[in-house]
Amino acid sequence: MTISGTPAVILRYHHEQDREQFEDLFGKDFTIHPFRSDQAALDYLSQTSGSDMATRASNLTAIFVLSPHPDNYRESALLSEARDQHPHLLKILLGQAIELDLLVSLLDQQLIDRCFEQPANPDLVRSHVLMASLTHREAPHTRTKEPAGGAHMPAVLIVDDEPAATKYLSRQLELLQDEFRVICAQSAEEALRCVQDEAGAVAVVMTDQRMPGMHGKELLSELKQSHPTIVRILTSAWGEVDVALGAVNEGQIFRYRQKPWQAQELLRLFRTALVHHRQLVAQRDYSRTHADQQFAELRQQRYGRLLTRLSSLNERTISESEIAAFLDLLLTIQTLPANSSHLRASRETTLEQQLEQDFGHLVHQQLEALEPGGLSHVTRQDIESSFAAVTNNEPGSAPTADTPLARLCQSLTTLLAASGLHTSQIRISHSGNMLAITTDSPLRMYSHLLAPLTRISRPLLEQQCALFMVYASTRLLGGHVDASGGEQSFRLTLNFPSRHRAA
Repeated sequence: MTISGTPAVILRYHHEQDREQFEDLFGKDFTIHPFRSDQAALDYLSQTSGSDMATRASNLTAIFVLSPHPDNYRESALLSEARDQHPHLLKILLGQAIELDLLVSLLDQQLIDRCFEQPANPDLVRSHVLMASLTHREAPHTRTKEPAGGAHMPAVLIVDDEPAATKYLSRQLELLQDEFRVICAQSAEEALRCVQDEAGAVAVVMTDQRMPGMHGKELLSELKQSHPTIVRILTSAWGEVDVALGAVNEGQIFRYRQKPWQAQELLRLFRTALVHHRQLVAQRDYSRTHADQQFAELRQQRYGRLLTRLSSLNERTISESEIAAFLDLLLTIQTLPANSSHLRASRETTLEQQLEQDFGHLVHQQLEALEPGGLSHVTRQDIESSFAAVTNNEPGSAPTADTPLARLCQSLTTLLAASGLHTSQIRISHSGNMLAITTDSPLRMYSHLLAPLTRISRPLLEQQCALFMVYASTRLLGGHVDASGGEQSFRLTLNFPSRHRAA
């Protein structure tokens, strides 16, 4: 019986022994539809196109071709049908002794997405199918439009340690078209700087494999992590089929191209790559928008639960309006956008309950340790001596009971340390009867209580508690907090009624 949500795959096999082995490896992970002929598999594909088969088709994720003669699939009706009519399906060829020219041909015709020599790594195969299943469910299947006239022209980056070759090729490409810019780099390190300097304009990177320092495959692997919408192409003058297969199956490259280069051939390749780049950008933007909309509901619920819990801890210490001000500040601090893993963590685990409980417990401990009363006015000397006392304490040694001023200084020190700053960057100033505490630089906050989360760490809780205790301590000292958020950062100004102590 098909398990709801389990990826379904088509298996085109030639020998019963191969089918049985495949089912032993993946039968627990996938719903497998095996076929011993291309026509039977094509008939099944045509059935999934009908409206009455929509439910079954929705989980169909991949086509596996398990063939002892992979060269027979240079012109495959089954793979062509999947490419043209079912573009979301992952097409995987499993074969013996894959030749480099076959791999290049199948990739160029977009007949396959992955190609494994037997025996294949089952964990790697499994991860590709599961990831494709998640992507298929989350992303829209719409055609991307060509960029409108006047839109920022994308860039193709060519990386090779032979500048004469890249210079000649870039001139040819610039004469042949006006659709993209061509930029060149002589090393992987220079290429990474170009990508950074171009601020999102690089759409395609083609790199040579054998270069001094970082090799081409390593460069593309790093770009896959840091800039996943850049389309990656590997090239080499050497027939390195193992390198090409590894790069394809690790999802690092879009195409593999052997030298010598032909400008007209590369122009066609780059045009195809630019279309693929726009598809990746559209999928990314859709996923972000969709996830942000879903997380907005979770964030609103989390805000309400935290407000209720914190308000019930110690009403004499901090009012509900000041707790709301603390939470409102967090809302203004921009963090990385939500994605599907954040949503799953919040919905399918105890993360929300754990966050509320762990943070509430930590805040309760510190509020209970606060000594009532304290200074009715604050002086520069009071603050400086308290900071000195905190700074001179041994790391990790916190007092069991605190005055509000001592806790304020301890909390500010924690926030500074989380940003890689020191108490020497605290600034104290007077204006009339008011004293203000500020910092030279914005304080860093990469995540927070109202941000997308997949796990709850002790450093996160300690930073959030320190910020909360700044609000509580400031109130007990008769002051108020002015705060504003930024991109993974925030600024604080603490204002207190003050008196000048005589020298």
